[in-house]
Amino acid sequence: MLTKRTESNTVYLQVKHFCLWREIKSPADGCETIKVTNPKTGDVIVKHGYRFDTVSGRAVSLVKYDTENKYPTRYFGFKLHLLDGAERYVVDMPYQSQVLRRFLRCARNIDWAKTFSLTVFKGRKRDGANTEETGIWFQQAGDTVKPYYTREQPHGMPEAFQDADTHEWDFRTQHRWLVDRLKSETIPDIELSAAKLAAPAELAAEAEPAAPTPHDEDPYSQGITDDDVPF
Repeated sequence: MLTKRTESNTVYLQVKHFCLWREIKSPADGCETIKVTNPKTGDVIVKHGYRFDTVSGRAVSLVKYDTENKYPTRYFGFKLHLLDGAERYVVDMPYQSQVLRRFLRCARNIDWAKTFSLTVFKGRKRDGANTEETGIWFQQAGDTVKPYYTREQPHGMPEAFQDADTHEWDFRTQHRWLVDRLKSETIPDIELSAAKLAAPAELAAEAEPAAPTPHDEDPYSQGITDDDVPF
């Protein structure tokens, strides 16, 4: 679990700034204040929050979200809910994000009846890249969770296509196929496991999750401006 105690038993986390970032609305004791530039507008924005390396818990739900027709910009993806005792962590995985791409390939190898962890770290620079990549690491029972879908063992996963002229790779069909597997297989598996293991009191708590405090808000609950742009 995270080492810092919070005012609410629901903590919203985003994979940003080479860490698990818990954004807060206003400055608070011990928080970090950073300035980021919106690449779409060039505006400099001040953000407040906490950095974490690892979150762990037992998955109790995986929920698709889509803000189409709600805000000027559409945001969609999945939210992974983890329970660790009385604490609930909600990890945002936008549709085109690296954390979702990694999760799509590893999810079938996770035992949903057991605790697992997600670690985020600064990776290496690729040749020709201007910045380091964000590293995503899933672990369970002390071992790395290996991808279930690989090039060597695709398990039905379609191949990516490379343009003969530009040599650019197109992963859209593959990504769509993996997302469909997530909805038809992984989400039901998580729900079934949670139903089997949940005690009556825990089921009641899951049915009515605690509302976030004013200092710890779901970025999608109050209207979105720039929360998932790649700063």
